[in-house]
Amino acid sequence: MTNSSIRVGPAPTPPTPPAAPGGPAISLAGSTASGALPLWIPLPFLLTGAVAAALFGALLPFIAPQALLSLAAPHTLALVHVVTLGWLTMTIMGASLQLAPVILESPLRATWLVRAQYPVYLAGVVLLVTGFWLAHPPLMIAGGSLVVIAIAHYVGMLGATIIRATKRPLSARYLAASATYLCVVVSLGLTAALNLQFGFLGPAVTRLLPTHIALGVVGWLTTTLMGVSYTLTRLFALAHDHSDALGRRNFALLNGGVLGLAAGFALGWGWLQWIGGLALIAAVWLFAWDYSRMLRVRKRKMLDTTQRHGIAAVGYLCVVIPAGVIVALWPSGPLGGAPALVALGLLALVGWLGQSVIGYLYKIVPFLVWQARYAPRVGRERVPLMRDLVDQRGAALSFWLINIALPATALCALLGWTLPMQLAAAALGIGLVVAAANILGVLAPHAPHAAPQLPRPVIGRVGATQS
Repeated sequence: MTNSSIRVGPAPTPPTPPAAPGGPAISLAGSTASGALPLWIPLPFLLTGAVAAALFGALLPFIAPQALLSLAAPHTLALVHVVTLGWLTMTIMGASLQLAPVILESPLRATWLVRAQYPVYLAGVVLLVTGFWLAHPPLMIAGGSLVVIAIAHYVGMLGATIIRATKRPLSARYLAASATYLCVVVSLGLTAALNLQFGFLGPAVTRLLPTHIALGVVGWLTTTLMGVSYTLTRLFALAHDHSDALGRRNFALLNGGVLGLAAGFALGWGWLQWIGGLALIAAVWLFAWDYSRMLRVRKRKMLDTTQRHGIAAVGYLCVVIPAGVIVALWPSGPLGGAPALVALGLLALVGWLGQSVIGYLYKIVPFLVWQARYAPRVGRERVPLMRDLVDQRGAALSFWLINIALPATALCALLGWTLPMQLAAAALGIGLVVAAANILGVLAPHAPHAAPQLPRPVIGRVGATQS
């Protein structure tokens, strides 16, 4: 019975299988040589991200009506940063600390203060979100400063690892670019918080917000998820026959679009905004086509929960980026105004970014927990399979709740239907809470798998299986 095609832990070294035709295969855990991290480094980020997703889902029905009235309302800004910093950035930060050594086949560098990374970042996010919620600029500045410090350390680790790596595959290019955007994004955010207290930007503040959003949502978050998809989609779907050619073209097109759009916003140059926006639309459509090509050449034909979330997320991406460019560059058009921005924000943050993160967590968290808790016991006693750590019925329920309620919530927001929007948002929130509970439930004890198991799992590169 096939369960896992990723490396699951230390064991006697088996014969090394040949590399897949599309390039060298990798394992999610890495190895001693590649600097695999202990469980306590990435896991708190991933679990806290799941908690933040549940918090967002619980608060959304109550705060969404305020967002329709004012995007600058304190509670609206607090909820946006729960998503962007507490859920998405928190999760990506933890996952990339685990994945970067594997992708680059190099140990994580500059880790002297890695123990402080999580508590400093968490404290910064909590203070910043509290400051937004209470409309208290000193708290925003304190929280924003801690976030900047934590992210500077994170980017330092990631940058040192990329610079000193002997191999830099396609995903490494995306990670390097996205980390650069992240530095600019948090700096702009801290600048905005300082401006609330001291008002030194004057009229230029109107250009800061769209620049901040473009670099954050597209530059940092979207670039990161596109980049890791070129590794994780191949890894989980066994799609190693896929070529990097379109991915390299997409990298250039995507970053040209991000830089053009952000510079156009910052300088107030409409022609540059349109050039950047059109390049961005072309980039996401090219990525969607390349993503479909990865799935077509996959060896594992049955779609699992992670791939279903990925397909749905890429679908949202193909819609939300063109619509977002139109709304941003034609604010007086029929789709202008706060309702359209609320709808697009939900589709981008939950439909594309959040759903991608949820799908990957269904693989990464069970793997990390299984490797730490059960892999050392294989051969001495029967243990659960990796897929047994996730409640598949709960995963299916949350998938359908999210993907039925999210379009309904966005449509009601666009039409200004407050009560129906709250009801749809409540269903969406339940879907997010169920998904978060499922991810957190991986930590609970699980019964051994009923089927007979080999004395030891077959361990090696992607493509080996546990029967």
